[in-house]
Amino acid sequence: MKNIILSSNNTPLNDFEVISQIKQQLNDSGWVLLRGFNASLPKFSELLKQFCNELTFDPAREFADKSSQKVNAGKDPVGLHIENGNTPFPPNLVAFYSKKSAKEGSQTTVCDGAELFKNMPDELQQAWQQTVTVSRRLPSHLWRQYVVNQHPKVSCVTKVTEKHLADFIAINKHQRGKINIDDSLDYQLDIQPCLPIKNLAINAENQTEQFAFANAILGPSYNYEKPTYTFANGQPVSQELIEKTNELAKKYTQEVQWQDGDIVIIDNKRVLHGRRAIIGNLTDRELFIGMGY
Repeated sequence: MKNIILSSNNTPLNDFEVISQIKQQLNDSGWVLLRGFNASLPKFSELLKQFCNELTFDPAREFADKSSQKVNAGKDPVGLHIENGNTPFPPNLVAFYSKKSAKEGSQTTVCDGAELFKNMPDELQQAWQQTVTVSRRLPSHLWRQYVVNQHPKVSCVTKVTEKHLADFIAINKHQRGKINIDDSLDYQLDIQPCLPIKNLAINAENQTEQFAFANAILGPSYNYEKPTYTFANGQPVSQELIEKTNELAKKYTQEVQWQDGDIVIIDNKRVLHGRRAIIGNLTDRELFIGMGY
């Protein structure tokens, strides 16, 4: 696998050469697997700081430490997606640390959205270059925790007011929200399913704009209500369009066969990831996630 960096002679994760190799792999193919580095949760957290000036968190996940959270998305397969792709501020980078790997199943899937977009027929490229509106209802505890994570002037869900929500909504002109009687939130967000990418290895003067299919439309809603997707003209995103895209993505999807101590780092604005079904008990697997900008 070309995306793998193996430790040699007990090289530490924060070694300058290792960091340089990681950056090159992220630039070239959008993701990288680190193996044999005697990793731990504290070392994983330190590695995140090499790439993220600001960490971000999912309000539906349990914290493992101050920098990372536990991954628990059931046992069923998880479709390809970018992390937090249905939120206004998806992280630039997402990383996973496998403290304990499942004996069978549970492979993480990765698909380079740039390669996928490049190989789409014109009909798919044209469809996915339209604006899509994501609509869903968020329960009180989730939207309030997300506001706490994003708003500098509130630190407790019980202290979140409608003014705090309005402040948060105003940050991004592409989002809208309305609180219901039961304190749930009807939320809408306009997204661009295909994002521009830059290849830093190419001279900026000679660089042509490239796009990656990078969103959560093919993915899961394990901790959230399943959203609806609508094009700007009001037409629903059809299941047929989703299935055609999903079928094509399979041609460009690779699997990570986890080993204990592995770390995977992903460019979240370019590479989609998912998971095969977990076979056996959920306790057979301990996976942690860190993400940020």
